[in-house]
Amino acid sequence: MNKIKAIAAVVAVSLALGLSLSTRAAEEQQVDPAEHKFELAKQYYGDCSGADDARFEAIRPQLKAFTDMEVMAEYMADPNKFMQLMAVVNDPHTIHVMTKCASEPVMWDTWMRGMTDFNKMSRAMTHFMNPNMYFAWMMAPMNPATYQPMMQMADPAYYTRWMTAMSNPVFYQPMTSMMDPNWYTPRINWMTNPQSMQPMFNMMNMGHYYGPATAGATAPQQPAEQQ
Repeated sequence: MNKIKAIAAVVAVSLALGLSLSTRAAEEQQVDPAEHKFELAKQYYGDCSGADDARFEAIRPQLKAFTDMEVMAEYMADPNKFMQLMAVVNDPHTIHVMTKCASEPVMWDTWMRGMTDFNKMSRAMTHFMNPNMYFAWMMAPMNPATYQPMMQMADPAYYTRWMTAMSNPVFYQPMTSMMDPNWYTPRINWMTNPQSMQPMFNMMNMGHYYGPATAGATAPQQPAEQQ
């Protein structure tokens, strides 16, 4: 009887532990509401000739590095990943997306939240305190994989892609859009909205990072289209 009770107790503990782990995994899989959805970025990528959704989904993880300092630190800590990031950036379609997104207030919201988040910036800085990062960069010149992303420059299609992009007026939209007076309206609204600067005020209250958000720490008003 005691043996049966012991087995039952072990089974009960195992079930409780499994339920706890599954609940935690489900919580971790929940989407961060402050994280970019890249909807505008996908739209801008589709503006380019020869662009397709599959290619955009392939570069989405790399684009996230430019919206999250913690992710960027991970790429910078690994020479192979950093070179892959540079290969993605060295593409006219990606340049078009990045320049368009960089002028959007929703992107400014993300940068403001990220750069003033003490916990996030602390985690990012830990990468640069790891001696293995510096050792990896010292050994990178002797690793053939480091140079693999650069091989795209030996492909004639690389230069064709750039010439095609530069002959497309859409490629110059980030600059030509500034000639439209309506372009300035949402950006002026963002700069004159006190809530846009709320993350900076949060830096003065360290308890904001270790406790629940206060009622006044509301997010800036977002435009209809999310990044």
